[in-house]
Amino acid sequence: MAGQVDAIMPPWKHRRRLIYGSYILGAGMIVFGAITYWSDTQVGSQLVIGGVALISIIISAYVASATFEDVKLWKEEPHE
Repeated sequence: MAGQVDAIMPPWKHRRRLIYGSYILGAGMIVFGAITYWSDTQVGSQLVIGGVALISIIISAYVASATFEDVKLWKEEPHE
């Protein structure tokens, strides 16, 4: 019975887990890129750019989807 409760998880919890994992990946890219920034190749700078872009996209998508969900929920409720 406990396994069934864990298996049925609200979708927002799953999305939030994916978002936190992506934040960790983006932060790791920025840290590793900062460490290797002065190497002969441009890998370090591209990792920093990619990490910042990833985090920016995550924040934008999260805010947009939360706004969409709020509008969708408020439209379904009857107004008094």
